[in-house]
Amino acid sequence: MPLVSVVIPSYNHARYIAAAVESVLNQTERDLELIVVDDGSKDNSLEILSTFSDPRLKIYPQENQGAHAAINRGLEQATGHYLAILNSDDLYFPIRLQKLIGILGQHPETGLVGSYIQVIDSEGIPLGVKH
Repeated sequence: MPLVSVVIPSYNHARYIAAAVESVLNQTERDLELIVVDDGSKDNSLEILSTFSDPRLKIYPQENQGAHAAINRGLEQATGHYLAILNSDDLYFPIRLQKLIGILGQHPETGLVGSYIQVIDSEGIPLGVKH
């Protein structure tokens, strides 16, 4: 069982999906599984996803049912002790999971951990921090 399962729901985000996947697979916390649920994309998202060979990545295509259905399917497939969700047009900082899991480990009574986000534009240029 992996320590953490990360679920990425994806729909027509071919432009962003590779960077999102790489941001998870390149985490300092290596004990993870990445579950991408492609929600019936009409672009080449699935082709891009198929270029990854990391055994921690699992891809589940489905007919378009909406983001919530894609998230729920991903969560159903998850086997990790902890769960995390990442939008397919977003990125994780490399130490994100390590930091959040560390907090949960220090405070086992805590059921949910989040953080501020750094907003970026479509080119990855930082626009500021959202609190």
